[in-house]
Amino acid sequence: MVAFRNAPAVIDVSVIVPVFNKGPYLPELIDSLRAQTSDSFDVWLVDDGSTDGSESLCDQIAATDDRFHVLHQPNSGWPGRPRNVGIDLSESRYLFFADADDWCEPSLLADLVGFADAHDSDVVLPVVIAEGHAFSARESVYESNVDLDPREAFLSLTPHKLFRRAYFEGLGLRFTEDRVPLEDGQLVARAYVGGGRISRFGERLGYHYMGREGTNISYAPRDPLAHGRSVASIMASARQLPEHSEEIILDLYRRKLLRYLGPRQLPHMPAERQGAYVEATAQIADEFVDEAAEAALGPWPRLASRTARLRSPEICVALAQARADELVPAERKDGHWFIGPVPADDIVVVRPRVRRTPEKGVKVTTRPEWVRVTAPRLEFHIDGRVVDSDEHLRPLHRLDGQAVAMACWDDLEVPISYDGDEVVINRLRYAQDESGSLTVTGA
Repeated sequence: MVAFRNAPAVIDVSVIVPVFNKGPYLPELIDSLRAQTSDSFDVWLVDDGSTDGSESLCDQIAATDDRFHVLHQPNSGWPGRPRNVGIDLSESRYLFFADADDWCEPSLLADLVGFADAHDSDVVLPVVIAEGHAFSARESVYESNVDLDPREAFLSLTPHKLFRRAYFEGLGLRFTEDRVPLEDGQLVARAYVGGGRISRFGERLGYHYMGREGTNISYAPRDPLAHGRSVASIMASARQLPEHSEEIILDLYRRKLLRYLGPRQLPHMPAERQGAYVEATAQIADEFVDEAAEAALGPWPRLASRTARLRSPEICVALAQARADELVPAERKDGHWFIGPVPADDIVVVRPRVRRTPEKGVKVTTRPEWVRVTAPRLEFHIDGRVVDSDEHLRPLHRLDGQAVAMACWDDLEVPISYDGDEVVINRLRYAQDESGSLTVTGA
């Protein structure tokens, strides 16, 4: 292990950067750090066995700028060890973690340190813009908050934040050096629940979180079960905030697991990964998401969660593919709606209606719109009697009086709504009653 270290000094903030084969992008980060308006910072470039020239670039910048230090180590294959090395070697009041393919606005460090000092903050989130990350579509938040709502904080689990070193060390925080997904999120979650002041500086943009192509220090095919265990660790931290834990856990469940069971992901995976993601989701559901909490999810995540509990990858894949085709079939049986084998009474809502031309028949819409139901049985209900109808809302037997038009599935009977004017067609009067339902009277 070879290290180049310039003379230490008591400074405000150390920027810790794990580096592995980021030659095309590293100069942009270095230039953005050299342009910082802060006059009290240093940078620790921890090279994790690069072979693309990144290691030479680190040496060059350290030789020409005494704010930059570089340490070379054998490849560990994961960002946890290089970050921990940088933490242990640096001596600043604050820590900031940057990635080698990202870049910073010039005032980033001065803004964060100034805000932390002014408000005794232990963690300060900058304004981050995610560029090129397929699943980081959340809008940047330009709003400062001294005491950030933990539900907002848990939306951001990347390490690109300012940490007060005394707080960091007091909690004994270090990145796991195991090759596990979400290693940074596990640490950040522990920082959020450690009892410190969590803040956000939102006056201006601070950090550019780039979705770059190319070799990544933590690149490896994701192990779904290991991913699930990491999510479980983050959720366990969230449980230390009982006032908000259920909401945080449910959001993590949706963002970090259920999305892998969606139509853009699950049908395109190898069978082994499909099964592993279904099992990982089921394990999390069993431990952290009871049925009452699950009911608070949106229709699709709720359905995906219920299906995962069956631990049948084949059913989960078929459902996700049907969702991709926007043709998820729902069936009425035994007095309930079902989507496949999954009860869906609280998911499927049917709305039969006739617009301005009753003779053109009934249109059934569903909520959510990607659910499809079989055509209803059409009936007229009059004084406790039932008169069958054809598909054009023509009674098959004589109507004696005013009848309400109904769409029926198995045991379910739903009034057909009508928003048109009263019309007479083939000696039948079609009108709207006081509830908005279609009535038909024999002329």
